[in-house]
This record gives sequence, C-alpha cells and structure tokens, in this order.
Amino acid sequence: MTTTADAPAARPRFARFLYRFSAPVIGAWLLLIVVLNLAVPQLESVVIRKAQSFLPDSASSVQALTKMGTYFGSGERNGGGSNNFVYLLLEGQDRLGSDAKVYYQNVLQKLTSDTTHVSSAMDLWSDPDLAPVAESNDGKVAYALVNLHGNMGTALAMESTRVARETIAATSPPPGVQVHLTGPSAVVNDEMIAIADSMFLLVALSALLVTVILLIVYRSPITAAVPLLTVGAGLAVARSTIAVLAELNLLDVSIFAAALSAVVVLGAGTNYGIFLLGRYQENRRKGLSPEDSYYAALAGVQHIIIASALTVAGAMACLTATRLSMFSTAGLPCTIAIIVTLVAALTLGPAVLALLSRRGYAEPRGDEKSLRRWHRIGTSVVRWPVPVLAASLAVLAVAIAPLAFYAPSYNERKAQPSDSPANLGFTAADRHLAPNVMAPSVLIVESDHDMRNPADLIALAKMTDSVASIRGIDAVQGITRPLARPLDQGTLTNQIGYIGNRFTQMTTLLKHRIADLDSISTSLDELNTAVDGLADALAQGNAGAAQLASASQRLSTTTDTTMRKVDGLSRSIAPTRKALGATPQCRQNRDCRQALAGLSALDDLPALRSAIAELSAGAGSVSRALPTASQQIPVLRSALGQARAVIKPLKGTLSALLPQTTEITDFIDEVSKSFAAGSPGSFFFLPSQALESPLFKSGMPYFFSADGKVTRMVVTPEVEGFSREAMDISAEVIPAATSSLKGTSLAGSTVSIGGPGGTLLNIESFAHEDFIAIVVAAFAFVFCVVLLLLRSLVAAIAVIGTVTLSYLAAMGVSVAVWQGLLGHPLHWSVTPIAFSFLVAVGADYNMLLVSRFREEYGGGGGTGLIRAMVGTGSVVTTAGITFGVTMLAMLASDARNVGQIGTTVALGLLIDTLIIRSLVMPAVARLCGRWFWWPTKFFTMESRTSNG
Repeated sequence: MTTTADAPAARPRFARFLYRFSAPVIGAWLLLIVVLNLAVPQLESVVIRKAQSFLPDSASSVQALTKMGTYFGSGERNGGGSNNFVYLLLEGQDRLGSDAKVYYQNVLQKLTSDTTHVSSAMDLWSDPDLAPVAESNDGKVAYALVNLHGNMGTALAMESTRVARETIAATSPPPGVQVHLTGPSAVVNDEMIAIADSMFLLVALSALLVTVILLIVYRSPITAAVPLLTVGAGLAVARSTIAVLAELNLLDVSIFAAALSAVVVLGAGTNYGIFLLGRYQENRRKGLSPEDSYYAALAGVQHIIIASALTVAGAMACLTATRLSMFSTAGLPCTIAIIVTLVAALTLGPAVLALLSRRGYAEPRGDEKSLRRWHRIGTSVVRWPVPVLAASLAVLAVAIAPLAFYAPSYNERKAQPSDSPANLGFTAADRHLAPNVMAPSVLIVESDHDMRNPADLIALAKMTDSVASIRGIDAVQGITRPLARPLDQGTLTNQIGYIGNRFTQMTTLLKHRIADLDSISTSLDELNTAVDGLADALAQGNAGAAQLASASQRLSTTTDTTMRKVDGLSRSIAPTRKALGATPQCRQNRDCRQALAGLSALDDLPALRSAIAELSAGAGSVSRALPTASQQIPVLRSALGQARAVIKPLKGTLSALLPQTTEITDFIDEVSKSFAAGSPGSFFFLPSQALESPLFKSGMPYFFSADGKVTRMVVTPEVEGFSREAMDISAEVIPAATSSLKGTSLAGSTVSIGGPGGTLLNIESFAHEDFIAIVVAAFAFVFCVVLLLLRSLVAAIAVIGTVTLSYLAAMGVSVAVWQGLLGHPLHWSVTPIAFSFLVAVGADYNMLLVSRFREEYGGGGGTGLIRAMVGTGSVVTTAGITFGVTMLAMLASDARNVGQIGTTVALGLLIDTLIIRSLVMPAVARLCGRWFWWPTKFFTMESRTSNG
C-alpha cells in the first residue's frame, strides 16, 4: 500500500529542484568533472612540484644541517643550506682500485658542479691522509657525504635526489662496482616517492572494493550507482580543486595529504550515499511512494550528512594547527575534499536517487532477515542494558590492554619497501661498514671567533671526548679526531712521549759532557806539566839570550872596525882594479882574472856588515822578550787553577743530575705506557707547530668553515640510527657538549645537532604537541557539532566518550596485530591520523543512531531505541564495513605507515560499528533514560515527537 507523507507545498524547494531537474544536475556535475580534469594538472604532478618540508624549517635539527650547508657548501650563495644530506656509496666485489677512485672523483665532480641541486661534498676518500675513515676495512666500500639543496620532503629535495641519481646513472662505473645514493634524507625522499607511486593503486583498489561491497549489499549495479556516483564525483572534483589551489599557492600540499584526501572522500562519500539510500529504502519498506520516500529520505538524513561532513571537515581542519607538515598539509586538502563531497552528497546523490526512483530502481531487496536481527539486538539491549554494557566494556578493555605495550616506531627505513634505492644503499653499507655509518648525526659548534688555535682546539677536544664517552656512541669524527680516533699529536701519550724523548736525549748528552769534562781535566793536568816545562825552558832561554845579545854586540863592534879598514883598503886598490879591468888581455890571462875576482870580494863585505847589525838587533830583542814571557807563566798557572776549580764542581753537579734525568725519563715512559694502555685520548694538547701537520691541514677544510668560526663533527651511534635508542642517545649529546664547554675558551658557543637522531627527536616532540592540539581541537569541534545537532549535553558527552573508547580499542588491537604478531611497531604518524579519522567518522554513526532515537522517542524510551537500532542498523553496518574495507585498501601502499593507518582506522570503524554503535551507545542511552536528553525539556520533546 502506498501512502503520502508530505504535501507537495510543504516540501523544501531545494529538494523539489533536485527532483525536477535531476538530469541537468547530473549533467552539470559530469561537465564540471570533464572540464576540471582537462584544464587542471593532475594532483600528483602538482604535489610533486609543491611538496612541503618533512619538518618545520624552525626545527633545531633542520637548523643544524642548514648551517652545515651554508658554511660548508654553496648554501650561502644559493639562499641558505638544507637538511638534505645523503651519501654517495661505492661497493665493489673486490677491493676498490684506481679505476674506481677515478670514477668516484669524476662523479663527485659532476655532482658538485651542479650547484642548483648540490650544495657541497665531503670528499675524504680522495685525501691520502683522510682516506682510511671514508672506506671499509676490506677496501670494498668507499663513500662521501653530499649535501643536496631542498629540505627533506620538499619538491626541491626530491628533484635534487632524482637529478643526483640520474647523474650517477649517466656515468658507467667500473666492472664489479655498484653505486648507491643513500642516507637519511634519501630515506625520507624515497618514502614520499613510495607513497606517490602507490597513489593510483590505492585509489583504484579502494574504488574497486567499495564497488564490490555495494554490489554485494544492494545486488544491483544501478542501486549501487547512488553512492558510487557521489563518491566518484566528489573525488574527481576534490582532486582538481586541491590541485588548482595548490598551483595558485593558496594551500600547502604533500603526497601524504593527497593519499589521505582520496581515502577520506572514498569512505565519507560512500557513507553519505549509503545514508540517503538506506533511508529511502526504509521509507519504501514502510509503504511510501518513491517520490515521497525520496523527500522523506532527504529530510531525514540531510542534517546528519551535513553534521557528519562538518565533523570530518572540522577534525581534518584541526590538522592545520599542527607543526609537522605530514599533518598540517593534510588538513586543508582533506577539509576541502570533504566539503566538495558534501556538496556532491547534497546535490548529485539526491539527483541520481530521484532519477532512478522515477524509473523504479533503487528498491529494497530482501532485508527482512537483517531487520529481524537488529530487532533482536535492540530488544536485548533494552531488556539487559547493564550486562550488555558490562560485556561490551570488557571486550573493549581486552582490546585496549595491548596499548600498555605501545612503542611507536620512528624508523623511516621500515616505513618503505626494503628494495627502495635508499634501503639498498644501507644494505650495501651494512655488509662492509660499522653499523649506522650511513645514518650519523652531525654536531655543529658556532663561535664568535676563529677557533683554529690551541686553546679552542683543547676545548673542542674536551667536548669531543665528552660526546664520545656517551654510552651508545660508536665514533666521533671532527678536527681533533679526523680519523674518528684521538689525533696522535694531541694525545697525552704522544706529548709525554715527546718530552720523554727529549729527556732521553738530555741524559745521553749529559753522559757525553761528563766524559768531556773528565777529558778536559786530564788535559789541564797535562797542560800544567807543560807550563812547568815551559817555565824551565824560558829560564834557560833567558840566560842564553843574554849571552847571545852580548856576543852579537861584540861581533857588531868588531865588524865595524874591520869594515872601516876594508873601506880604506878598497879605496887604495881601486886604481889597480881599474887598470887590470881595462887591460884587454886580462880576461884571457888566468892570473889576471883571478886577481880581479879576489878584489871583487871586497864588494860583499858591506852586506856582511848589515847582516851582523841585524843579528845584533834581533839578539837584543830576544833577550828583552824572554823575561816578559816568563812573567806570564804565573798568570797561566792561575788560569789553569781556576779552570780546575770550575770543572770539578761542574762535574759533580752533572754526575748528580744524571740519575735524576734518568729517573724522570723512566717516570715519563711509565706514564706514557700506562695512558696508552688505559685512556690514550683522555687529555688533549696540540702545540701551535702541530697545526702545520699534513693530517691536521688536510682536515681543516672539512671540519672548519672558511672563517674558522664554525666546526662540525660526525657522530655515529652504535645502534640503529632510526630507532628509539638512537633518539635517546642524541638527546644526551647537546647537554654533554654544552656542559663540557663550560669554563673553556668556547664557553657560550652555540651547539646544535642534526641527522636521524635529532630529526626524530624533533618529530617526537612535534608529534606529541600536535597530537595534543588535534585531540583538544577535534574533541571541541565535534562536541559542538554533536551538541548543536542533538541539543543534549549528556548525549554529546556519550558520543565523545564512546568515540574515545573506539579509538583506544582500535589502537590496542592494532598494536597487538602490528607490534605483537607481525613485529612491526606502529609508525609515529598512525596515532594522530587515526584519531582524526575515528573521532570524525565514529561520531557520524553515533549521531545517526542518536538522532534517529530522538525521532522515535515519542513512542517510548525502549520502543524508540529499538526502532532506531532497526532503522539504522543495516545502514550503519554497511557504511562502517564499506569505509573500513576502503581503509584496508591502504595496505596496498608501498609505505608501511599508510597501511598501518588504514588498518587502525578500519579496526576502529569495525569496533565502532559492531560494538560501540550496536551495543555500548544504546545501553548507555537506555541506562540514562530521560536524563540522556538533558537539558532538553522532556515533555516538550515528547509532545513534539508525538505530534510529528
């Protein structure tokens, strides 16, 4: 029998418009879809170009690595550095040879020449002094740290990673050598790419699952078209709308946001279509005409759909208040997607239903069994609310219990496929290198002055030792440890050994000098004897010299007398000599010739006279000098005595000093050996001359900025870099470093840390703050929407409370499944995202039930509750299962965290559908009785519902 519920004049104009112009409305939506998808770029391409940073730029870990790019690369002249650092890693089947090094240097040269995408490279392997720290012990792996432009997760970061990999791929490595671009930033970028690559599969699978479920439920593809067309149009228009706004820079987007918005539209849009179709079919079962059923259905669920969309949109919008881009960038896109879906649900869905209902489609089929089942459930709840509530809460308590063991995972490596390029690089490194060499932290120290001096180096060494002593730190590489171990020239053992060597040389020298003193003492004794002999000789020489002087004087006098006689004789015979010389035959006459020769002898006598005079003068000088020389003998004896007086105590002093220097040498040697065996790097001192050592000079450009005011250290943990333990270790680094600098020349310097540990600490802090903000904002917004819809404070509190139970139970079961059974702890992003979904969607189902209960309350509390459960049971179950299965489609994503979010939300929806909405909420409403509607005036509500 067909009845009429409302007179045409009482029907809303908008509903009549949709009913009358259903075909044009459908055509307008189809035209809008075609135009937008032809005119607007696909959302994925826009997201790739507009992707936002993984962390806020203000995060301390981002700032630390940004400083590294600024001070150690081209960041300063390219607008700043970034936290996007990766590793170029070469792995050979055998030891890497010269051909591998040539290839490595060629690739690095090509990378660093691309200043658009590459900021700097820390090339230690090319430096002979530093090469050992950049290669494995077996020589099969070598690596270099490369700082790329663009903060992690941004479009520029992904572009820089892609271009760097293309540059590497364009250069063929030597045979047997594989090349990887890996590292922390590569992990994050690959995670984003994994989500992007699985987007199409995720959407397609979700759509397929929704279609299959709706076909199973309605057993008619035409009937299933009502929710399918609604969700399809909502998804198409929402994606294009988000793409346009992102292209115009009116909102921030990310790959994660694109995936979530698609799933939200698929789930929520399907729910709205199911709500409308379910109410229509319920009205048809009551005997209303198709037209009246259409109007009654639209009037009965329109406010629920609006309230539901507002709760979802509001909960998603709360994400914009967060600091992590994974959440904040998802807020507005998901909100816009829900608003678009709401518009489709209020226009396209009714238009499709109107068109189909006029042609006799969308009719209910065989739902009697389901209705009877829900009637039995409702009756049981009404009769035994306390046992039902107790049993339900017990089940929920069991589901929530695993939360006690909840330990979120911050391992981004495990959030993506094991064969991602970054993970393959990590695997290659793990085969040859110490753990986590590819996932270190970078410690940055900033001072107001040049730190390249002994005093500041002592302070840096003290800080380095302090950091290295933290439990869980494997190595610290910095200017005082360029080879990741204490610098030999700066260790106490080295300096003591240097001093010991000098004392050893001194001891040897003392021994030689004492021997020399003995030799000098002996020589002085011999010299004294010689002086005595010389004194005797001079005494004898004085007497002889006097005799010689006297004889010389007499000889001179005699010679003068003789020479005067000779002169007279020479003048007498001069005529004779002249006559003989003039005789021509004299030369031939022997006697004449001999006579002339004899007479010529008189000519040499003056020379004899001169020689005798000189002899006399010399003898006089000798006789006068020898007494003076004899007078110097006492002076010489006194000098020898003084020399003996000095040498004897000096020898005694040196002989006494020799055992002491030997003792000092032995002590220093003992200290050196003891510290070498115990704590070789405990104390540091580097003299100024050591700054010129080749090793130190090689490390300067890699560990100091050009002006010397910034230094960096690479800190490698012993544990997995993307782990809770690594985070805890990183949390100790800054306090240990700053504390060690107190009272040093670097007191007050700025110390910051970047890398996986610091990044994950920032993520944990931001995620905690963001989750609190999401909880407060989402609860407040949803509570206000529910309160306005139901106009009951108790009912609104019950809705929020049951939604919370649903969320906690879903998290508990998800922890049991993922962490307990599968051994994969939930990713840190699961908690806030799952909460936003479950609070919004879970409130929908409860609002639908409670709103229907309010409509039926005029028939009595118990009867009205049973009618509400029967009327909404199959609709909510279908919607919950459909949305849950849609969320399970997220398991198809290559990113594990996306799958975990889908699983948690799906579990929450199933718990909410089968336990919360079916048992807990009805039992609470039954136990509260009329107080469930407080502060609504009960008699007014009953009168209105009875008359209505």
